[in-house]
Amino acid sequence: MKEIINFIEENVNGKTLFTKELVYELEDGTLQGVYSDQISFSNFKYSQSGFQIDMFIISNEKIWLIGKKREREKLRKDFSSVSLFRFELAKRKSTNAITGYFRFVSASGKNVAAEAIVSGIYDVRLENGVLKLSEDQALYRDQPIQDERYKSVAFQSEHRFYCIDRKLHYEYNGRSFDVDPETMTRSDSSDTFPPFISIEK
Repeated sequence: MKEIINFIEENVNGKTLFTKELVYELEDGTLQGVYSDQISFSNFKYSQSGFQIDMFIISNEKIWLIGKKREREKLRKDFSSVSLFRFELAKRKSTNAITGYFRFVSASGKNVAAEAIVSGIYDVRLENGVLKLSEDQALYRDQPIQDERYKSVAFQSEHRFYCIDRKLHYEYNGRSFDVDPETMTRSDSSDTFPPFISIEK
């Protein structure tokens, strides 16, 4: 716990990072997402048993309908917003493992996809100067599809924090699952996302 707290205090808290524009495809290529952001980490607090840190994101994310000629035909959804998320973690005496949650706090804009969403955080470890943690989203969130409709999805992801040339790098690598909202059963999704890598300037 102490080594992780020291790593966050020295390398993460108070830092601002930037994600270059990324393009990804949804619904077998009928939709295309374009994403970039600015991320700041702040408000780091800790005790003998746990810690919390806020993640402030200024994001620019648009999802486009793609035509037969592979051109963007219509803006399907603009998810651009200013959002606040929070990690809250604690050490468990039963296992000595660190677990907790990652939750949405607030955002600008309307119909925010992450509203009222929370994820479990586990497998937190510091290995060779890299802080790693796993995330498993609870329940489901909305994802736009064709014909002005939505489907239920959930994400599992890996987060990595590390420094190169004294600059903080934050890597988010997420996997999407389709969710049956009645049984909460997850199935593999055809939607794939590239790793999102944010770098301190």
